[in-house]
Amino acid sequence: MDVHAYPGQGLSLSQLVFALNKEVKRVAHHPSFTLDMVSQLDQGTSIALADIREWRNSLVPVNRFPQEVLCLIPTHLPRESDLNHASSVCRHWRRTFNQHAILWSELNLAIKRTNLFVKTRLERVKGAPLDITAYRSGKPDILALISPRAQQIRKLHFPNDFWSHIQTFSEAINGPLPLLHSLRINVVDYDPLDSDSAIRPSLPLFSGAVNLKEFRSNVEGVPYLNHFTFPSLTTFTLTAITEEETFPASQLLDFFDATPTLRTVQVTINAETSLEGVQPGRIVVLPNVERLAIAEKEPGYKIATYISCPSAKHVSLIREDIYSLAVLPDAFPTSVTWNAIPPWYMANQIDEVVLESIISYNLSCTISFLSPRSATLEVGYRMIQTEDGDEVELILGWEYVDALHKASEAIQSHPRLANVKRLRIQDLRSPIDPDQLRRAAGVIGRLFKSMGPLEDLVLDASDLRPYLRNSLTRVLRTPLWSLQRHNMRRAYPSEA
Repeated sequence: MDVHAYPGQGLSLSQLVFALNKEVKRVAHHPSFTLDMVSQLDQGTSIALADIREWRNSLVPVNRFPQEVLCLIPTHLPRESDLNHASSVCRHWRRTFNQHAILWSELNLAIKRTNLFVKTRLERVKGAPLDITAYRSGKPDILALISPRAQQIRKLHFPNDFWSHIQTFSEAINGPLPLLHSLRINVVDYDPLDSDSAIRPSLPLFSGAVNLKEFRSNVEGVPYLNHFTFPSLTTFTLTAITEEETFPASQLLDFFDATPTLRTVQVTINAETSLEGVQPGRIVVLPNVERLAIAEKEPGYKIATYISCPSAKHVSLIREDIYSLAVLPDAFPTSVTWNAIPPWYMANQIDEVVLESIISYNLSCTISFLSPRSATLEVGYRMIQTEDGDEVELILGWEYVDALHKASEAIQSHPRLANVKRLRIQDLRSPIDPDQLRRAAGVIGRLFKSMGPLEDLVLDASDLRPYLRNSLTRVLRTPLWSLQRHNMRRAYPSEA
């Protein structure tokens, strides 16, 4: 009897079991009965029972869903290992999932991954795009398996890796990378293969990624931007932290010069900036950038002064420090340092100013200047305090007042405030003591007076409002005010 003929025989499960039992008895009484015949019969019976279980399993409601719906189940599982567990539920699930290549497109090359794991995963991926996360995986045998699939790589992520491993990986997949559109690199400074920190990578890295759209780099030490060229890049994020080496501004400017397609740029430099090799008066034009954010540790907008973004809708130039509060005196522009910010970052007309401060074991104070064409320039200061305790909070309280004072001076000295119509003060902070609040209220009051009549004032600073309420009318000489929710606005006479 052919056990695989069951579906076409019109037999019930009980009838099939009866037929199998009859076949066993017939063979057992055959004159030429041998042990091999028993083994074959046992194997056939096992296959038949497995098929019975599979046919029965196919009648379960969840297995009657279309394959496209069933394949959505693994996409909601939190861990990579859950996909393997789901594939072991039954033969139907395993066959369905293994045939759906996109489920296996995320290849995690952890340090202990075996050749068998990588080979099996790549076989299931077939020709689908690959998203690879490489954890210091520079093993030649692993890279040899990936190299033929280079043209399938869509995303590439190196978390906490070394330049030497990244260089080895790039050389192994040397060639076209037409699908690669996202590259993320997180490089630690210490490299065990080189006592002098990072190994200098050879030129170039991932040169076949001509369609790359997103490049994010978080680097301890030198960023080696001169080893990357991406002609279609639109999003670039760089965080560079180093204590022993300076940050080479020339590398960043050369990278920008070679990438005119950029639309979003975010750069954070927590290191001393070196202008060696940068010609005075050099200007790098980024014609398509809509959002530019540059946070520098040092004052003076060293890097920002060499960049022009004529189409930008939002520009943020922030001084950032994660170590101390001592940089506050140089955190905001003055009547002199305003000239260090090129005119292409500043709107010809400014009609709204936003002063925002945040304090909660950290300190942030920023000023935003908004123009009628919806362009925004943001300047200010961020400090990340790593210590804890009441003493730090007390220090931050006084620094908060000083930050408001410096920010107010920067607003008052801005060269284009004649047309300002709206002022918004946003204050998101933990409570500070009354003496500090009174000082802060005095600073804000002087700012009100210096700006003259305003069409609109939004004061979203609940702790400060009681200290300002009695002096608002006298300072601004506006008779009608209304208190609405958490905002304080001027009520126009026609609305009164």
